Amino acid sequence: MNYIIDSNIFIEAQNTYYCLGICPGFWDFLSERFITGELISIRHVYDEVAHKEDAIYEWISVRKHFFGSVDDVDTQKNFALIANYVQTEYESRKKNNQNVPSFLSVADPWLVAKAKTLSATVVTHEVRAGAGSSKPKIPDICDKFGVNFIKTNELLRSLQIRFIQETK
Repeated sequence: MNYIIDSNIFIEAQNTYYCLGICPGFWDFLSERFITGELISIRHVYDEVAHKEDAIYEWISVRKHFFGSVDDVDTQKNFALIANYVQTEYESRKKNNQNVPSFLSVADPWLVAKAKTLSATVVTHEVRAGAGSSKPKIPDICDKFGVNFIKTNELLRSLQIRFIQETK
C-alpha cells in the first residue's frame, strides 16, 4: 500500500512533537519509506513546504526527488473531475465563494487526484468540513471520490513504527 503525504504532515511534525532536533527518528522513517516507495508525495507539496528557509526546508531541499509529478494522464483526468465537482458543488454554497479558487490553487486537489490514480491513502491532518460547508477539505473530497485518508498517528500505527528513547 502507498501513502501520499500532505504538506501539513511535514509542517505540523516540525512545529509539534516530531521536530528534527527532538525526534530525528521520525524524519529518518520518512526518508526510508520514501526511498522504498511506500510513502510518496507530489511536487505541489514540495513547493508549499519549501517556500521558507527553515529546518523543514533544509531537510526537504535535499530530498526534492521524493516529490513526484502529476503530469500523467490519469492524474490529470482525476484532477479535472475533482475540480469540476468542487466548482459545481461548493460555489453554489456561498455567494462569491473564494474557497473554491483557493482550494484549486494549492496541492490539496492534486493530492486526492494522485491518490485516486494510484489507489493510495492520503495522510493529512485536515478534518472534514461537513455537509453544507462552503470550504472544500481533503477528507470531504476523498470521501466523494472513494479515496482513503488517515492522520500521522494512524500511519505510524499501520506501519508499526515505534520511536525508542535514546539513552546516554
